[in-house]
Amino acid sequence: MLNFYLGVNVKIVFTSVNKSDIEFYKYSLPESEVIFFQDNIDNINIKEICDANILSVFVFDKLDKNKLSQFNNLKLIITRSAGVDHIDINYCKERGIRVANIPAYSPKSIAEHSLCLLLNLTRKIKLISSKTKDIDFSQNEELIGLDLDQLKIGIIGTGKIGSWMAKICKNLGMEVYAYDIKENLELKTLGIKYINLESLIEISDVISLHVPYSAKTHHLINKEKINKMKDGAIIINTSRGAVLDTNALYNALMNGKLGGAGIDVFEDEDILILNRYEKGIVSDKALKILKLNTLPNVIITPHIAYFTKKAVNNIRNSVVECINIFLKEGKLGKFEVV
Repeated sequence: MLNFYLGVNVKIVFTSVNKSDIEFYKYSLPESEVIFFQDNIDNINIKEICDANILSVFVFDKLDKNKLSQFNNLKLIITRSAGVDHIDINYCKERGIRVANIPAYSPKSIAEHSLCLLLNLTRKIKLISSKTKDIDFSQNEELIGLDLDQLKIGIIGTGKIGSWMAKICKNLGMEVYAYDIKENLELKTLGIKYINLESLIEISDVISLHVPYSAKTHHLINKEKINKMKDGAIIINTSRGAVLDTNALYNALMNGKLGGAGIDVFEDEDILILNRYEKGIVSDKALKILKLNTLPNVIITPHIAYFTKKAVNNIRNSVVECINIFLKEGKLGKFEVV
């Protein structure tokens, strides 16, 4: 494709792409040279793709300075995610490499998954299911659940996903509190109360995390903050793994301080999700996640909260829209990060 903006035949490389997505992108980008890798970038010889003009990646493709410096004609990185913490943004700025993301492919999907984790924990579905599999259909005290309308939930981060989670919980009769550096006026009109982080942590029966990852949110929930939570509190994390300190979470669940945890994201998750343990790569945090997954009051899902038909279609269409805008105008519009 001879492109007005780039002035070259455009080469687009997709990494970590699902097999089911390949035909869509081929059909939607017919005039460009498009190359697909189902593997993540750590397992790709960058020399084979170093002449790419556009690189489309996913959250498990860690693009640090060392990798990015090997690309000699890279103009755009588009990540098929909202988060961009896997990309060295500062280096991209230095090199003049544009970066785009998909900011709102389906915030409802992630909010709904957060609710699913919460309901499974409050009604002890994992424990009940394990018992019925053992042909134990008894109704005993350990299976008593919690009523949502008797619980206070603290939503940390009220962007698009956190706001949906807050609305859902409010409609289910929960007492909803929120914390964010920027308050959402719509939520306030619905009766959702914004309070400081320390107060939210102390009064909430459930804490649900919906903040982007950055240096400021690294281990936002740590040992100190968990110690200030109510005994038996539940933590939900569908934001980013490193927002929640794995060691602190592990100790609090093992000693009974916390009543449960539902996590879709966790530190060193790539070791388990990408099967890196098969190559001998392991960490103490990954091992602790495996141990926590054996507990009846812990539910762990593999960074899959976004994964619905609607969300996947929105991501596909948004990626193509972003690429076409960039090729025609050199702009990124609503997808622009830098």
